[in-house]
Amino acid sequence: MKENLIMKKTSILSSFSRKMGLAALLLTLSIYSCKKSEPSVIATESKAEVDATALAKIKEMGFQTDGIKESGDYYVVEGDILISKKSLSTVKNIEKGTNAGGKIAQGNTNQLIQGNLTNVIITQEDFDTRWFYAIRDAITAWNAIGNCRINLIHSYNQFYPPYTSSVSPNITIRKVNMGTGAFGQADFPTDAGQPGANIWVNPVTNNVTSTNADNGIPRSHEQDVFMLIHEIGHCLGLRHTDYSGEVNYDAYGRYVGVNATPGTPSTGAPSADPNSVMNSGRLGTSRTWTDFSSYDVIAAQYLYPPVTTPFVSTFKNVINGPSSNSAGATVISTAGATYNGGYYEWRMLDQSLNVVLPVSSFSDFPQQEWSHGTPGTYYLECRLVGLECAGEWARQTVTFN
Repeated sequence: MKENLIMKKTSILSSFSRKMGLAALLLTLSIYSCKKSEPSVIATESKAEVDATALAKIKEMGFQTDGIKESGDYYVVEGDILISKKSLSTVKNIEKGTNAGGKIAQGNTNQLIQGNLTNVIITQEDFDTRWFYAIRDAITAWNAIGNCRINLIHSYNQFYPPYTSSVSPNITIRKVNMGTGAFGQADFPTDAGQPGANIWVNPVTNNVTSTNADNGIPRSHEQDVFMLIHEIGHCLGLRHTDYSGEVNYDAYGRYVGVNATPGTPSTGAPSADPNSVMNSGRLGTSRTWTDFSSYDVIAAQYLYPPVTTPFVSTFKNVINGPSSNSAGATVISTAGATYNGGYYEWRMLDQSLNVVLPVSSFSDFPQQEWSHGTPGTYYLECRLVGLECAGEWARQTVTFN
């Protein structure tokens, strides 16, 4: 496989930052639409005294605390809003939400990625240039959100000889023909606190008309990137921002719920946050992608803040590139955790762990074009620096013949 994006002191996001033509996103095969209706009225029992810590957190989230009832693993707030007891354990000390009337726009599932999981590895089932570059740009966009512990990593060493990889992905991109007008689908996080394991993308559909008919116009790279950013959000536990009217079950019949995100506005209606990347399908619109909305950023930072106790979050990495090369030949190596340039240190060690090529031999960008003229087996290493979490050295064994 040939890499052809050589980084020469330019941002890896340069291609991503172009305006995107925004077409329909999560469509006919939505992870919600094929489910049964909402459950009937939940049996509740009033509690004379709700746990004081839980009460304080619910109040901190911007909800009224009068008349709270307990129902199994949930609290029923304001008569019809479910907040899982488990989700309250993720609430940090935050400012009171500025949402209007205590209602919500952004929401998350009951299942979230557990606090000891910071690094999320994404790969694709088979190599395809179209989705390879779309994945990389989508990962870079998510990683650009500051003060957030989620570090997305693109791993694709299985596509280089000898076509094996010891890395176990958290999320796999799979190509599936889902029919006209269906562009993507994703899993929510598991009950065990792992990211949703699958994103399905449709490699064959064109864009569609407002009546969902094929209009003959192929999907653009920018549309693929937008769709993947949206689907990754679901794998991290984000619901549709305009979730109002959607059922609360995933594709496996599992109840996933919807929980309030403090600091986000309104009611979960389409007008709540029209710029959110997590809004549902936008068929027939002419909107273009610019960035996450401010409320998207609040949601990501609230759900996944950097962790300092009882452990310290660290950002890991994967080095993608050929492991066997001719001495003196040019090698292209790429960090899987893609950020804008300036956050990388690279070096090469010999088998005695002596530094052969120091950090100063490389640029501070995620992709390197480099060479070494002395035959032998070495360790190429890369780590992230200057971000909210310390970086660990990633290592790839490389042989020069």
